Amino acid sequence: MQNGSVVAVNQRRGMFIVAIDNGDHVVFELLAGIDVAIGDRVRGDLEALGRETLRHLGQGRDFDAYGQSGPSSLSACNRLLGS
Repeated sequence: MQNGSVVAVNQRRGMFIVAIDNGDHVVFELLAGIDVAIGDRVRGDLEALGRETLRHLGQGRDFDAYGQSGPSSLSACNRLLGS
C-alpha cells in the first residue's frame, strides 16, 4: 500500500491526480460518490491500472477509483487530466 496526496482535480471529468509519496504521479477516475479535493491524503495500490479501492485518509472511507495512467510525470498526468 502506498500513500499520496491529491494535487489536481478535474470535477467535470471526475478525475484527479495523486502525487505518490515516492515521487511518481498517477491519474485516477473517481467511480464512487465521495468528494476528493486538492490536499486530500489517500492510500492504496496507487500504481494500479484499472479498478482499485482506495482509502480516503481524511474521511476514513474506502472508495472506488479507476487507475488511468500508472506512474508518470506530473506533466503527463496533467495532459491526461485535461488541465
